Formats: sequence, C-alpha cells, structure tokens
Amino acid sequence: MAAEPELPDPGGRSAGSRGHSDPVTMIDLEALFCKQCDSFKADMAILIQQSTESLMQSVDSLGQQVTSFNNRLTNTEVVGSENFVKITEMEAVVKTLQSQAMVLLEHVHDLENKSRRSNLRIINIPEGSEKDQDPTKFVSNLLMAVTGPDVFNSPPEIERAHRSLCPRPSDAGTGNRRAFIVKFLCFQEKEKVLRWARQHKMDYRGSS
Repeated sequence: MAAEPELPDPGGRSAGSRGHSDPVTMIDLEALFCKQCDSFKADMAILIQQSTESLMQSVDSLGQQVTSFNNRLTNTEVVGSENFVKITEMEAVVKTLQSQAMVLLEHVHDLENKSRRSNLRIINIPEGSEKDQDPTKFVSNLLMAVTGPDVFNSPPEIERAHRSLCPRPSDAGTGNRRAFIVKFLCFQEKEKVLRWARQHKMDYRGSS
C-alpha cells in the first residue's frame, strides 16, 4: 500500500517531524480555517474602508452643498415672500394715487377754466397803437372809447393785458396783428363787453 500524504501542521511543522504519535485533527483544521477567515475579513475590511473613504468624503461634500443650497433657497423664498407682500402693498398705493391724481387733474382743469372765464381776446388792433403806454391802461381806455357810455360810465377795471405771445410783425402797418389778451377784474364787465360787441360794430382807427 502507498503511504498517506502528510498534512501541514498549523505550527509550520511537517507531520514527519512530529511522528505518527501527533496526527492533525479536525479541531486544528477548524482553527486554521477560522484564522484564515479572520485574516481575510480584516484585509477586506481595510480594503473596503480605504475604497469608501474617498466616496464618503465626496458624499459629505455633496451633503454640505445641498445644505447650503437649501439655506439659500429658504432665504430666497423668504425674500420673495416679503417682496410679494411689498408689491401688493405698492399696487394698492399706486391705485390710490391714480385715483387721487385723476381727481386733482379734474380740479386743475376746472380751476384753469374758471381762471379764464374773465379773459377776452381783442383782435385787429394795429401794432404799435399802445406805443409806450401800459397795455392794461391802454386797453381799458380803448374799451371805454369804443363802446362809449352804453357799456361803461368809466374805464373798466382790468387786471392785466398784453399782446399775444407770438413774433411781432416786421411791418407794423401790414401783416398779422397780434391780438390783445385781456383779463377783466370783474367777470360781469367782460360779459357786458362781449354782449355789446355781438350786437354792434367796433372800430378803432379804421380797423374793425
């Protein structure tokens, strides 16, 4: 019969050095297997730890970025909510101001129209007729002279009078004559002149 092969000894010795009196038992094999498994587990744990360290660092960095983005998003939402409230308030204020502006504009138009109620425009008076006289006094005397005692017993009170604001004709005798803009102090006197002018022909130095 062939001799059985020698099994390795856990302590590194061959079976021949122990003699046939110390055979390898299952317990020795189990101990050797457990030792090899523990060594393999330790090596695998180190390998896994080394391979996952960089991944964990990347995950931590990504987590910090996500947290930062969440904080910024929260702040943006807060600011957006505050701005929405402010915009809503401003829209209400703008609507109120628009309504007030419309009312004020109507008042301005009304006041402007009322301020012109006593105004009268006298046309076709030759240029230079007033010469160096005060335009207000000139027009007052002119109305008294043209209408006569039918309208006024004395020269009417005029607040102010002036030629229309346009270029003066180059030739005083010809061309377009600038009208006189007259503001009466009393609205009734302006109406009396206007009614009389509608019924009579008014001439001044040959001009109608």
